[in-house]
Amino acid sequence: METRAGPHPLRQFVCLMPLCLALLLGPGRPGTAEEVILLDSKASQAELGWTALPSNGWEEISGVDEHDRPIRTYQVCNVLEPNQDNWLQTGWISRGRGQRIFVELQFTLRDCSSIPGAAGTCKETFNVYYLETEADLGRGRPLTAGNRPRKIDTIAADESFTQGDLGERKMKLNTEVREIGPLSRRGFHLAFQDVGACVALVSVRVYYKQCRATVRGLAAFPATAAESAFSTLVEVTGTCVAHSEGEPGSPPRMHCGADGEWLVPVGRCSCSAGFQERGDICEGPPSAPRDLQYSLSRSPLALRLRWLPPADSGGRSDVTYSLLCLRCGREGPAGACGRCGPRVAFLPRQAGLRSAPPRCCTCGPAPATTTVRVAALNGVSGPAAAGGATYAQVTVSTGPGGKAAPRASPSRAPRASPQPAATPDKPRSRVSDQRWAQKPPTEGHGEGLRMQVALCPWARR
Repeated sequence: METRAGPHPLRQFVCLMPLCLALLLGPGRPGTAEEVILLDSKASQAELGWTALPSNGWEEISGVDEHDRPIRTYQVCNVLEPNQDNWLQTGWISRGRGQRIFVELQFTLRDCSSIPGAAGTCKETFNVYYLETEADLGRGRPLTAGNRPRKIDTIAADESFTQGDLGERKMKLNTEVREIGPLSRRGFHLAFQDVGACVALVSVRVYYKQCRATVRGLAAFPATAAESAFSTLVEVTGTCVAHSEGEPGSPPRMHCGADGEWLVPVGRCSCSAGFQERGDICEGPPSAPRDLQYSLSRSPLALRLRWLPPADSGGRSDVTYSLLCLRCGREGPAGACGRCGPRVAFLPRQAGLRSAPPRCCTCGPAPATTTVRVAALNGVSGPAAAGGATYAQVTVSTGPGGKAAPRASPSRAPRASPQPAATPDKPRSRVSDQRWAQKPPTEGHGEGLRMQVALCPWARR
């Protein structure tokens, strides 16, 4: 608590007030409407620096709140002197998007009957004003200097404290809320006029109400400032969440009420085909794996793959990968490609891959072209949907002198589920002559997966 040499004895009654704030200030305010704070004097630990005229009127005092955090308050107590006209002006307050502004005051006020000799000069009220401006008036230019502020109200205390309360450190905190608006300029100043009261401003809080950003009926509605008139509802058009769509010509709408509550929902969005609703989102199958890359070695034949997770997970976190091997040439149907058959093995498995780098082994004594597809799946896709999932693929020639032919762009697979592969014996030859045929993954794309496809005879006969 700040002290000054030789304070007026009546001012000491008010200066003791900050010591009792822990008994006065209650918990946070409940409510569903969102309050956008424009000014909160309790949040400032530095000097507020408001303009006070004359200099022997309002004065700034340090105190602590209910959490023992320092706060700044203003007080005045010139009750023994007649014709008091003491002004306190806040800094400039930008109104933001608010038109209807709320001013909450917390204060204590001394009972005049408990002050000896103050019966003819003491008052138990003070006045609150505001002035709209486009910019800060600055310090030294009070609202009374040629400006015309608008009076908000005369504030009286529901409970005042006495000399006995002061001795027991029992202060009676009053809370009053007033509204101003509709406002049209960029901001405003508040001013407090003392006409002879013994009063301490504990807290000044200025805010406007808005309807919170929300999702309802699969439509997202932005935070919306409430209008100034209670009878006015602000109609807001929602935006369908990802993978959903609204009725043509009739987008979803809601209305923001003056108290900051959403009212009267009209219409909704529906999940697009292939997606299903879960809470406030639409879940669907993921997109294809990204940046599929490979290297090919010849002795023994081996194809190594690596890729990054899909850009779109479908709104889920259970993405897995499934592999499909196709072979063309002498082993495949004429003019077409077939599944690689029982001589292909995926280690540790072909489907349900998450992070462990799998390996795929196959042997083919004849020249052939091998295509390996990597499909991304999730719980919406279902385990039987791998054949219809989007995928990335690479195609290489495994015959003598063959060249790799990458095809890593996302594609749509035929509507067929992958064929389980036979599990071969463990390869006895080691992979060598590895060459990455494409650039490494771009940095910042996240952690990828690696896979090895060993196109080699593991048991020579």
